[in-house]
Amino acid sequence: MATTAAERIVVRRPFEEVAKVATDPQVLLPLVAGLGRFKFIRDNGDGSEEWDMFLDIGAIHVGGRVRVVSTPPTLSWASVRGTRHTMAVEVTEHPQGAEVSMTMTVQLGGLVMGRIAEFVARGIAGRHLVAGLEQLRHHLEFGDLA
Repeated sequence: MATTAAERIVVRRPFEEVAKVATDPQVLLPLVAGLGRFKFIRDNGDGSEEWDMFLDIGAIHVGGRVRVVSTPPTLSWASVRGTRHTMAVEVTEHPQGAEVSMTMTVQLGGLVMGRIAEFVARGIAGRHLVAGLEQLRHHLEFGDLA
């Protein structure tokens, strides 16, 4: 089984500007550092990149190697090694600018204990998504975009 956390936020900046930042892993991932630790590994030459990602789920770190694909206005990743998880970032137009949504799915091993851990992880991951979206919004609305 797996658990999914999804959050969204409105950013009061032009859609194109938001999509450019929110779908560039080199820019986005350092901004949402509250999600965990990220390290660029390589550009695969096919439009995808490999990263090592360790997500903070409470006092433990889950993750491993992921394949990141960015095709604005979306960015997604899926694990290729380590804890099975996926992430999707999507930017859509909104009357006030742009809406950014993040959806994370995590699958932990084990039957009963795995299910309990996934339940706890969903709440923690949801809070990390909210914090990451707020960091992104603050960067876009008030930060230096040069």
